[in-house]
Amino acid sequence: MNRHLLVFLGSPRKDSNSTILAMEAAKAAEKAGASVEIIHLAELNLNPCLACESCRDKGPGECIQEDDMKEIYPKLKEAEAIILAHPVYWFSLNAQIKLFIDRWYAFGGDDYACFKDKKVGIILTYADRDVFTSGGVNALRAYQDIFNYLGAEIVGMVYASASEKGEVKHDPYAMEEAIKLGQKIVS
Repeated sequence: MNRHLLVFLGSPRKDSNSTILAMEAAKAAEKAGASVEIIHLAELNLNPCLACESCRDKGPGECIQEDDMKEIYPKLKEAEAIILAHPVYWFSLNAQIKLFIDRWYAFGGDDYACFKDKKVGIILTYADRDVFTSGGVNALRAYQDIFNYLGAEIVGMVYASASEKGEVKHDPYAMEEAIKLGQKIVS
Protein backbone atom coordinates (compact mmCIF):
# COMPACT_ATOMS: atom_id res chain seq x y z
CA MET A 1 0.00 0.00 0.00
CA ASN A 2 1.40 3.39 -0.96
CA ARG A 3 0.25 5.52 1.96
CA HIS A 4 0.51 9.30 1.60
CA LEU A 5 2.21 11.00 4.55
CA LEU A 6 2.26 14.73 5.26
CA VAL A 7 5.03 15.95 7.56
CA PHE A 8 4.41 19.36 9.09
CA LEU A 9 7.49 21.11 10.43
CA GLY A 10 6.57 23.63 13.10
CA SER A 11 9.97 25.01 13.96
CA PRO A 12 10.83 28.48 12.70
CA ARG A 13 14.32 27.07 11.96
CA LYS A 14 14.87 24.82 8.95
CA ASP A 15 17.71 22.92 10.62
CA SER A 16 16.09 22.51 14.03
CA ASN A 17 16.34 19.42 16.17
CA SER A 18 12.64 18.61 15.65
CA THR A 19 13.18 18.94 11.88
CA ILE A 20 16.15 16.56 12.02
CA LEU A 21 13.98 13.92 13.70
CA ALA A 22 11.10 14.55 11.29
CA MET A 23 13.39 14.11 8.30
CA GLU A 24 14.57 10.76 9.69
CA ALA A 25 10.94 9.67 10.02
CA ALA A 26 10.17 10.90 6.50
CA LYS A 27 13.13 9.01 5.01
CA ALA A 28 12.05 5.82 6.78
CA ALA A 29 8.48 6.25 5.51
CA GLU A 30 9.68 6.75 1.94
CA LYS A 31 11.93 3.70 2.25
CA ALA A 32 8.84 1.75 3.39
CA GLY A 33 7.09 2.79 0.15
CA ALA A 34 5.08 5.83 1.20
CA SER A 35 4.80 9.06 -0.71
CA VAL A 36 5.90 11.86 1.60
CA GLU A 37 5.34 15.60 1.43
CA ILE A 38 7.11 17.92 3.83
CA ILE A 39 5.55 21.28 4.67
CA HIS A 40 7.50 23.90 6.61
CA LEU A 41 4.80 25.93 8.35
CA ALA A 42 7.02 28.94 9.11
CA GLU A 43 7.45 29.52 5.37
CA LEU A 44 3.72 29.83 4.79
CA ASN A 45 1.33 32.74 5.08
CA LEU A 46 -1.12 31.43 7.68
CA ASN A 47 -3.61 33.66 9.43
CA PRO A 48 -5.30 32.87 12.73
CA CYS A 49 -8.84 31.54 12.72
CA LEU A 50 -11.37 34.37 12.63
CA ALA A 51 -14.10 32.37 14.42
CA CYS A 52 -16.47 33.73 11.78
CA GLU A 53 -18.23 30.36 11.24
CA SER A 54 -18.21 30.88 7.45
CA CYS A 55 -16.62 27.45 7.03
CA ARG A 56 -19.79 25.90 8.42
CA ASP A 57 -21.71 27.32 5.44
CA LYS A 58 -19.00 26.82 2.81
CA GLY A 59 -18.22 23.19 3.65
CA PRO A 60 -15.45 21.15 5.25
CA GLY A 61 -12.00 22.56 4.66
CA GLU A 62 -13.38 25.72 3.06
CA CYS A 63 -12.36 28.97 4.70
CA ILE A 64 -13.00 32.54 3.58
CA GLN A 65 -9.42 33.55 4.27
CA GLU A 66 -7.13 33.87 1.28
CA ASP A 67 -3.93 32.43 2.70
CA ASP A 68 -1.83 29.30 2.30
CA MET A 69 -4.29 27.09 4.18
CA LYS A 70 -6.24 26.99 0.88
CA GLU A 71 -3.57 24.63 -0.48
CA ILE A 72 -3.21 22.65 2.75
CA TYR A 73 -6.88 21.81 3.35
CA PRO A 74 -7.18 19.42 0.37
CA LYS A 75 -3.86 17.81 1.28
CA LEU A 76 -5.08 17.17 4.82
CA LYS A 77 -8.23 15.59 3.44
CA GLU A 78 -6.30 13.23 1.16
CA ALA A 79 -3.40 12.16 3.37
CA GLU A 80 -3.69 8.86 5.21
CA ALA A 81 -1.09 9.90 7.79
CA ILE A 82 0.45 13.05 9.26
CA ILE A 83 3.43 13.86 11.42
CA LEU A 84 3.57 17.05 13.44
CA ALA A 85 7.10 18.03 14.50
CA HIS A 86 8.07 21.07 16.54
CA PRO A 87 10.02 22.39 19.49
CA VAL A 88 8.29 22.97 22.80
CA TYR A 89 8.07 26.68 23.57
CA TRP A 90 6.68 27.97 26.83
CA PHE A 91 5.67 24.54 28.06
CA SER A 92 3.43 23.42 25.21
CA LEU A 93 2.73 23.68 21.46
CA ASN A 94 4.66 26.39 19.68
CA ALA A 95 2.91 29.20 17.80
CA GLN A 96 3.32 27.80 14.28
CA ILE A 97 1.72 24.46 15.15
CA LYS A 98 -1.01 25.96 17.34
CA LEU A 99 -2.10 28.44 14.66
CA PHE A 100 -2.11 25.63 12.08
CA ILE A 101 -4.23 23.34 14.25
CA ASP A 102 -6.65 26.15 15.11
CA ARG A 103 -7.37 26.46 11.39
CA TRP A 104 -8.57 22.84 11.34
CA TYR A 105 -11.80 24.26 12.72
CA ALA A 106 -12.83 24.60 9.06
CA PHE A 107 -13.34 20.81 8.98
CA GLY A 108 -15.93 20.90 11.77
CA GLY A 109 -18.91 21.17 9.46
CA ASP A 110 -18.73 17.44 8.79
CA ASP A 111 -17.62 16.57 12.32
CA TYR A 112 -13.97 16.42 11.24
CA ALA A 113 -14.57 13.35 9.09
CA CYS A 114 -11.28 13.75 7.20
CA PHE A 115 -9.37 12.99 10.40
CA LYS A 116 -11.28 9.82 11.28
CA ASP A 117 -8.89 6.86 11.34
CA LYS A 118 -5.97 8.98 10.10
CA LYS A 119 -2.59 7.85 11.46
CA VAL A 120 -0.70 10.52 13.41
CA GLY A 121 2.87 10.85 14.64
CA ILE A 122 4.18 13.47 17.04
CA ILE A 123 7.80 14.66 17.28
CA LEU A 124 8.86 17.11 19.98
CA THR A 125 12.17 18.56 21.11
CA TYR A 126 12.83 20.75 24.12
CA ALA A 127 15.79 22.36 25.85
CA ASP A 128 15.07 21.18 29.37
CA ARG A 129 16.21 17.86 30.77
CA ASP A 130 13.00 15.90 30.37
CA VAL A 131 9.49 15.86 28.97
CA PHE A 132 7.94 16.93 32.30
CA THR A 133 10.05 19.92 33.32
CA SER A 134 10.16 21.13 29.71
CA GLY A 135 6.39 21.23 29.44
CA GLY A 136 6.53 18.73 26.60
CA VAL A 137 4.09 16.62 28.58
CA ASN A 138 1.53 19.42 28.13
CA ALA A 139 1.92 19.26 24.35
CA LEU A 140 1.66 15.46 24.39
CA ARG A 141 -1.49 15.64 26.50
CA ALA A 142 -2.99 18.26 24.18
CA TYR A 143 -2.33 15.98 21.22
CA GLN A 144 -3.96 13.06 23.00
CA ASP A 145 -7.08 15.17 23.55
CA ILE A 146 -7.08 16.65 20.03
CA PHE A 147 -6.71 13.38 18.18
CA ASN A 148 -9.04 11.47 20.46
CA TYR A 149 -11.69 14.10 19.68
CA LEU A 150 -10.94 13.91 15.95
CA GLY A 151 -11.03 10.10 15.88
CA ALA A 152 -7.44 9.84 14.64
CA GLU A 153 -4.91 7.34 15.93
CA ILE A 154 -1.61 8.50 17.39
CA VAL A 155 0.72 5.69 16.37
CA GLY A 156 3.82 7.13 18.01
CA MET A 157 5.38 10.00 19.88
CA VAL A 158 9.07 10.83 19.72
CA TYR A 159 10.48 13.43 22.06
CA ALA A 160 13.99 14.40 23.01
CA SER A 161 15.98 16.92 24.99
CA ALA A 162 18.18 18.92 22.64
CA SER A 163 19.00 22.59 23.01
CA GLU A 164 22.07 23.11 20.84
CA LYS A 165 21.76 23.19 17.06
CA GLY A 166 21.98 19.64 15.68
CA GLU A 167 22.39 18.12 19.14
CA VAL A 168 19.69 15.52 18.56
CA LYS A 169 21.92 13.85 15.94
CA HIS A 170 24.01 12.61 18.87
CA ASP A 171 21.01 10.97 20.55
CA PRO A 172 20.92 7.50 18.99
CA TYR A 173 17.75 6.55 20.86
CA ALA A 174 15.77 9.56 19.56
CA MET A 175 17.08 9.06 16.01
CA GLU A 176 16.11 5.38 16.07
CA GLU A 177 12.66 6.19 17.49
CA ALA A 178 12.10 8.68 14.64
CA ILE A 179 12.98 5.98 12.12
CA LYS A 180 10.60 3.53 13.81
CA LEU A 181 7.84 6.16 13.74
CA GLY A 182 8.34 6.70 10.02
CA GLN A 183 8.08 2.97 9.38
CA LYS A 184 5.10 2.43 11.68
CA ILE A 185 2.98 5.33 10.49
CA VAL A 186 2.86 3.97 6.94
CA SER A 187 2.57 0.26 7.74
